[in-house]
Amino acid sequence: MKRHGKTLGAGLGLALLLLAGCSGSEASGMTATASVGPENSLSFNDLEGWSSGGQALSLGAFRRSCTRILKLNHDDLLDPKTGNALYGEAGDWRAACAAAAGVGPGDEAARRYFESHFIPVSLAAEGSGKSLFTGYYEPEMKGALHRGGVYQTPIIGFPPEFAAARRAGKTLPTRSEIEDMLARGELDPGLALVWLADPVDAFFLHVQGSGRVALEDGRTVRLAFAAKNERPYTSIGKLLIEDGAIPRDEVSMQTIRAWLESHPDAVRPLLRRNDSYIFFKMLTADPSLGPPGAEQVNLTPQRSLAVDRSLHPLGALFWLDTTAPTPHRAGEEPFRQLMVAQDTGTAIRGLQRGDVFWGPGAEAADIAGRMKQPGELIALLPRNLVAGR
Repeated sequence: MKRHGKTLGAGLGLALLLLAGCSGSEASGMTATASVGPENSLSFNDLEGWSSGGQALSLGAFRRSCTRILKLNHDDLLDPKTGNALYGEAGDWRAACAAAAGVGPGDEAARRYFESHFIPVSLAAEGSGKSLFTGYYEPEMKGALHRGGVYQTPIIGFPPEFAAARRAGKTLPTRSEIEDMLARGELDPGLALVWLADPVDAFFLHVQGSGRVALEDGRTVRLAFAAKNERPYTSIGKLLIEDGAIPRDEVSMQTIRAWLESHPDAVRPLLRRNDSYIFFKMLTADPSLGPPGAEQVNLTPQRSLAVDRSLHPLGALFWLDTTAPTPHRAGEEPFRQLMVAQDTGTAIRGLQRGDVFWGPGAEAADIAGRMKQPGELIALLPRNLVAGR
């Protein structure tokens, strides 16, 4: 996907994205790296919650990453955008990926596989900054394939003339300019993939970068990130705080949606203050699978993680020890799972910074909208890679 920066389409941490620029909790763009030595290596017994299960789902997600890794040359980097030598080369992961295909069903078999092929490694590093773990989801909304009635908010594909302008090095129009071009008929009406009933849904779709649209005939269509206008993103949460509409300590996806829905006349002027605009494409995929992330493999709810690609490669494995909001009520509960780095985002910066994909549905939206937690990432590196250092 690529949410406003995330390539799920657009995945940043939803809570953080809505607050970008108004919270000191966002990790800075540091370039800390970590090295591996005996003092960094851990035992699986050191991972609290490791024996509680859940590895079978993690293995399924990792197998999708392995389809990409096994196509790389032996001396290719696991991710060309990662400058951290900690993770070695694709060849260092080849044996583990090849073995993943033959693992039997169930958590116990998956757990034995990971214990046989990987070693947990602490990522504590000087200058790594504070930890922060957020969440994102795949929104669901009502829409139609043709304009009419309540369906008046278009979700459009990337205009060919914009693609040509980008190739020529030209700057693309802002959100307000694009909306005005649509209203004046200066853009092809056929660019509209769907028409939504609620402009607030369109806003959250642009934030998340992918979504599911329920049509009146019972069908569901899925949308995924196609491109963006590369204009600066302005946080709606930040604007609402500056305008005195919502107190800083109360801003969340839920409070922003409630404010927008109770002030319908203010929605369009407010959203037009954000110059960034996302274009979409129709997605044909198994509805049981998540949308594709930056790695171009389908995301797995509660197992796919967005990371800072300058520090962590796509396809890498991490034990995440954090907490998550309790769905639909106050409180939080432990979240300890083996995650696969399969996405990224512009707000995801730092060695101990991650964004959990929670999947579709109201529960996923509730958790993602409130998640801003401390925690720790521990890398799982191939045994042959650690042994060679």
